[in-house]
Amino acid sequence: MVKDVRYPLFSAKNHVESLSESVYNQHIRVSRQKAGQLIGAIDNLLALGDEHLLTEFEAWTLQNERDQFKQLFHAEVGSMPAYLVSRKESYDVEALVDLGTALFPPALLQKVPETESDALQAGKALAFEVATGSGFHVFRVTESVVKRYWDEVSGGTKRPKLQTLGNFAFELEKRKFGDEKIIESIKQMTRLHRNPIIHPEVILTVEEAIGIIGMARSVIGAMLKVLPDVPLTTGAPQTSETP
Repeated sequence: MVKDVRYPLFSAKNHVESLSESVYNQHIRVSRQKAGQLIGAIDNLLALGDEHLLTEFEAWTLQNERDQFKQLFHAEVGSMPAYLVSRKESYDVEALVDLGTALFPPALLQKVPETESDALQAGKALAFEVATGSGFHVFRVTESVVKRYWDEVSGGTKRPKLQTLGNFAFELEKRKFGDEKIIESIKQMTRLHRNPIIHPEVILTVEEAIGIIGMARSVIGAMLKVLPDVPLTTGAPQTSETP
């Protein structure tokens, strides 16, 4: 009768439902629907009343739902990455680890392909909460785009000897190259983030690193609009040695 198995049924239901509150929840996708079906099957039996005598078909149905869920769940857990870290605001963890380039505008790799390595490392560092490292790689991406931007808006003028964000912004403003809003954004990014982060005692929080990514994405997006696509056969950055 149902009363004889009520406690095991409640216990099983609670265990399955607890998955939705665990740190694994965002990684469980395929077996989530089957978990709901198993809970539904348990609820159907509990609703029959304590004196109901379970039939073989009802017992088989519950066992079948359990076995299907168990098989899917084990397969899904077995394919999970070896790491487990929490989501970073709206950023999906797996995307950060495997596709850090998604932190930046889609045109980045077509126009500044040499940024790929730093973009990937920026995502991985953020995923594993190495926030200062993530900020460092984000600035490396920004600096690479600024160099390309200089080459484009300066008409091939030789790059400044000191190739830092601050110096590029100074020279762009001094020589009246490029857009004033972009120059001001580069200066602001340098003042607020780049200059502080070069000091070894500065350690970024995850929230600060995400803020840097947001600002970098904005200024990079503005610069990419004026940059041409790099031909597939010439992915290396320009040197701009001709004055």
